[in-house]
Amino acid sequence: MSIKNAMRALLLASSLLSLSCWAQLAPLEVMNMAGLQRSLGQIVAKDYLMIGSGVKVDDALKQRTDSMALFEDHHAQLKTYAPNDGTRAALAEVERIWAEYRVLVAGTPDKAQAPAVLAKAEELVKQCQVVTDLFEQHNGDAASHAINRSGWNRVLTQRTAMFYMARAWGVEAPGLDESFEASVKEFGLIMQELQAAGAPNAEIADALRKTDARWQFASKAFASKEFVPTIVAVNAESLFRQLNEMTRLYAGLREDGL
Repeated sequence: MSIKNAMRALLLASSLLSLSCWAQLAPLEVMNMAGLQRSLGQIVAKDYLMIGSGVKVDDALKQRTDSMALFEDHHAQLKTYAPNDGTRAALAEVERIWAEYRVLVAGTPDKAQAPAVLAKAEELVKQCQVVTDLFEQHNGDAASHAINRSGWNRVLTQRTAMFYMARAWGVEAPGLDESFEASVKEFGLIMQELQAAGAPNAEIADALRKTDARWQFASKAFASKEFVPTIVAVNAESLFRQLNEMTRLYAGLREDGL
């Protein structure tokens, strides 16, 4: 499946969040939305790097536009749902960072500017994590924690690809290799954590198995002595779809379901 079709699938999976009346959203759906923001910020940076380095450019251009629009739509909805002053303040900081980030990533990619894009992407994902954690704390249930952790692996599918694309393009940014290796390692650790926690139903158990199998395949591309950015891009989208579905399954559980 192309990146274009993968993004269409993501938009379809998120349509309930984007189009429903906000008051009708369940807390776990809100949790999923907050967590998805982390991925969207990383996707935009990955696409910037793909466009700049000539990897699946048409698809990456479309995905960048769609991801930015979806981020802004979700952010507006999250502001209306924020349950307390702390969450509202954290969202205001996301908005400040996003305004600066948007200027960087919306233009024509420039390798000299790529380190600044990566730095701002890091700032954004950390603040989106703060927001996600606050929603988890507000919900206070095991299902929200599972969504947070499963959703972080959804982020890592794009985060590893983002760092990989930067390395393949020859971007010189501090700690780039270390960040890539740490993200690859973290994905495996979270998979172990989710598997050790036990799947609450057969659908999630199957999703865990499929995701692990796909990750083992993707890891072979990372280990290649030559850069294979197109293969990495395709694997990242496949993994993202699988993690998006798995996180959606967690979000679909009853609040007392874990």
